[in-house]
Amino acid sequence: MRSVTIKLAEKNEMDWVNSKYREVDFVESNYENEHIVIAKVGNENAGLGRLVRIDENNIELGGIYAFPNHRDLGVAENIVRNLCDKNPFDESTIWCLPFETLLNFYSKFGFENCESSKAPEKVTKKLEWCNSENRYEKKVLLLCKKQQKT
Repeated sequence: MRSVTIKLAEKNEMDWVNSKYREVDFVESNYENEHIVIAKVGNENAGLGRLVRIDENNIELGGIYAFPNHRDLGVAENIVRNLCDKNPFDESTIWCLPFETLLNFYSKFGFENCESSKAPEKVTKKLEWCNSENRYEKKVLLLCKKQQKT
C-alpha cells in the first residue's frame, strides 16, 4: 500500500484548496487564520484538513476531506493525526463538529462528546446551523479535546 504524506498548504495553493471545499459544500479556508494541510498519496493530492483559530483559547478542527479516489487508504486518519500532533496554536481546546457516525473515528484522537460544555459562540452557532432544517441527513455532534503543548 502506498503511504500517505502530509504537507502544509502554501498561500499560492488557496484557490485550489477552496475549489475542493466548494465541491463538497464546505466553508472556504482563510489562509491568514488557519493551519491547512494537504494529504498526498505518491505525487497525487489525496485530501485536505485544517485548524481554524477561533480565539486565543479555542480552535476548530474541520474541513477533513479525503478525496473519493483515495478513500480507505488512511488519508483522513493521517490528516487528523497531523493536525492534532502539529497544532501550531498555543494551549487550546480543539472543537470538532463531525457527523455522529464518525464519533468512534474522532475518539481515537482523544476527542470526547462536549455537548454539555460551554463552547465558543462561533462553534455553537455552527452546530445549530448544521443541525437545522434537515441540512444534513446525519446529526452533527459537538466534540472537543484539550490540547496541551509538551
